[in-house]
Amino acid sequence: MRYIFLLPVLLAACSLPNRASFAPAPVAADPARIAATQAFAGRVPLMTIPPGTADFATPVAKAVHEARAIKPAARFEVQSVSPIGSGPDAAATRLAALSTTAAAVAQAIIGDGVAPENVTLTAATSGTDTDILVYVK
Repeated sequence: MRYIFLLPVLLAACSLPNRASFAPAPVAADPARIAATQAFAGRVPLMTIPPGTADFATPVAKAVHEARAIKPAARFEVQSVSPIGSGPDAAATRLAALSTTAAAVAQAIIGDGVAPENVTLTAATSGTDTDILVYVK
């Protein structure tokens, strides 16, 4: 009889399991990943090629191979990007200077076995740096 009265007291002293029971110190979001996602308008590039890079064939081939291992019918977008901060004429000049390298990157992707219809070449004014970005879809 004594145990029947003691059981509600013991149960009242226990707390129900909650989120803190299983993860007392939750992992915070990585600010670098959040900043990268916002910097590229919600898309994170597969690779970034700075202007003046001459030897990009090996890293491009490796990235294309890894992307196609995950998704064999992957589509690639090679995008030249320049900030518009100093005016549209300066951005257009920088984009024109990147066009030959971007075309060479697109040709390298096609040379790595991707069908030409799965590779697009674009240009945009956004971000803070002048780069060639390779996106995969």
